[in-house]
Amino acid sequence: MTRTRPVDRLDIKIMAALERNGRMTRAQLSDAVDLSATPCSARIARLEAAGDIRGYHADIDIERLGGLRQFVVIASLSQWTSDRARRFEEMVAGVPQIAECDAVFGSVDYMMRVYAVDAAHCSAIMAPLLSIDLDYTVLPVSRTVRAPHEIAMTTLLALDGPDRRSR
Repeated sequence: MTRTRPVDRLDIKIMAALERNGRMTRAQLSDAVDLSATPCSARIARLEAAGDIRGYHADIDIERLGGLRQFVVIASLSQWTSDRARRFEEMVAGVPQIAECDAVFGSVDYMMRVYAVDAAHCSAIMAPLLSIDLDYTVLPVSRTVRAPHEIAMTTLLALDGPDRRSR
């Protein structure tokens, strides 16, 4: 569906409330955003149809349940080309232990969140990805950092920042 109108502050308030608690009832959400149930439901339906709300998810503690540790792995492809990047991304998509992978700018090409038993297991998971091209003159750089805890997890703060208020 194409957007019929821009996202406004009330839409952001709705999405922020759902981001904090995706299981709240429509009545609870309506109360939280000071909007009656029918228009609140209509806004949610519009946000879902536009793709602004992509889904509702459970936040699973995989470390606790699976005995795994979380590692942040950064990788740079030497002699970067779009074909090598595409092949790397296809391989990453096929590795279930890689929970997230973001293409980034700067001296690093990718940042990945990997779940492994220990550093050796993490290295074994990453090894095939780091040797996808035999014609590399320099192997891709990879560095692993144990992620002790998350500092912040939100997506909506950027939507309501100071630069948006001036619009």
